[in-house]
Amino acid sequence: MTPELLEWIQDMNWPISSVRVDALLKYKVENIPHLKTIFSQSDSIWTYNIRTYLIKEWNTELVSELSSSLRVLAQTMDHYEDTDLLSIEILNNHRLIETDEITELFAGKLRDIEVGLNSFTKKQKVIFTELELKRLHILNTDAKGILNYIKLNRKSLNEKDPHENLLRRYQKIDDLVLGG
Repeated sequence: MTPELLEWIQDMNWPISSVRVDALLKYKVENIPHLKTIFSQSDSIWTYNIRTYLIKEWNTELVSELSSSLRVLAQTMDHYEDTDLLSIEILNNHRLIETDEITELFAGKLRDIEVGLNSFTKKQKVIFTELELKRLHILNTDAKGILNYIKLNRKSLNEKDPHENLLRRYQKIDDLVLGG
C-alpha cells in the first residue's frame, strides 16, 4: 500500500496530496525501502516533495537509514529543485555529515556554477539585462503585453532562464556558506 501512497506526492498540486502525506507520516519505517528506490530515480520534483513533506521532520535514527541515499543526492547537481541543497540541509540538521564535507560539496557546486556562468558571453549577459528591464517595464505598465514580449524574445528568454537559475543557485549557496 505504501508505494501507491507515495505516488500521490509526485505532484503536491494534486488535491489529495496533503491527505496522502498525513497517511504516509504514519508509516515512516515502512516507507524507507521505497524512498531509497525513488531517490535512485531521476524525478527531482518527487524527491523534493518526499524530503520536504516527509523526511525533513523525521528523527535522526530514521534519517540515518536514508543517509547514503541523501549523500548521493547531495552530490548530484539539481539546478531547478535544489534537492541537492535540501539533502545537505537534512544531513547537517541530523549531524550525519561533517562540516568539511559540506564545505567541499559547496565548493564543488560553486565551481560548477561558475563554469556554467562563464559559458555565457558578455553580449548574452547584456541582452539578458535588457530583457529583464523590458519585462519589468511591461509588467509595470501594460501586463497584457507580456505574451507578445515572450513571443518576440522566446529564443533569448530560453537562454536567459538557465543563466538566471545559475545566478540564483550561486547566491543561495553563497548565503548558506556565509550563514552556515
